[in-house]
Amino acid sequence: MAGGEEHEHEHGASCRLESILTDTSAPLAERAWAAGTVELRLLARLAAPAVVVYMINFVMSMSTQILCGHLGTLELAAASLGNTGVQTFAYGLMVRRHYV
Repeated sequence: MAGGEEHEHEHGASCRLESILTDTSAPLAERAWAAGTVELRLLARLAAPAVVVYMINFVMSMSTQILCGHLGTLELAAASLGNTGVQTFAYGLMVRRHYV
């Protein structure tokens, strides 16, 4: 989707949301439900990539620990510490990059 189309889509959603909330002919519960649906669609588009990345990271970490658990307890402990260290380092880079 091009930048202009995406901006137009977001603008259309905010117009829909405003029209839902200002329509006093519908009951409050119906308006709240419709507004929540519009908001959830927008949030799902924003959150979906983060959820996918989190799940991939979790599965990689879990599979590494499962395979290392078959080797022995020392290897499992080393893999667990390594995964935690790498994840902490990556999170530190992400936070540092955000604030710089």
